[in-house]
Amino acid sequence: MPIHLYVSFLLAALVLVYSPGPVNVLTMSQALGAGWRAALPCVWGGTCAVLLQLVFTALCLNSRLLIDERASTALRWAGAMCLVYLGGKQWRSGSLAVPTGSSQQRNTFWRGFATSGLNPKTLLFFPSFFPQFISTSSNEGHWSVNQQYLLLAATFAMVFALGVASTAIFSHRLRTVLQRPKRLRVLNRTMGSLLVGMGALMAAVR
Repeated sequence: MPIHLYVSFLLAALVLVYSPGPVNVLTMSQALGAGWRAALPCVWGGTCAVLLQLVFTALCLNSRLLIDERASTALRWAGAMCLVYLGGKQWRSGSLAVPTGSSQQRNTFWRGFATSGLNPKTLLFFPSFFPQFISTSSNEGHWSVNQQYLLLAATFAMVFALGVASTAIFSHRLRTVLQRPKRLRVLNRTMGSLLVGMGALMAAVR
């Protein structure tokens, strides 16, 4: 595939990953609460959800499979309720200390998975996003459409995982600044409000 298309895709993927989103906010909250290592299950959960979305996108591109409107609505409301629940829980939180046992890590993984996976906007966006960077020129015959998509999908998954992980590491460095109760309260309410707002937006926008 043409190198300029791949570079353009890489830049677009970086913008998408680092744009404020539910997974980023959830990862930041976890990293601020218990450190970047405790936030990694959230990163892996979100990445697993993205991989499943990429597989679904491949099915859409190869078979013109469409998401049923009722299924899309159900996903949208499930994702919205999940974000509102997590936001309310964060709002009420009064401490940066977050349990880091195996059960908590599993919970964090599934929170990341649900936050990323229950987003119909991503499922609807990917099938129109990836074809823009796939060449169908006969001069690129040695790169089939499926091979190009596989490269782009693998690149996006890697950019997503590294991008969200870097967000966790950056947030971890702010922990010492946010130990005071007043700052902690502001942080929790800000993060909680962001999650609730994203949930409300997901429910309202079609």
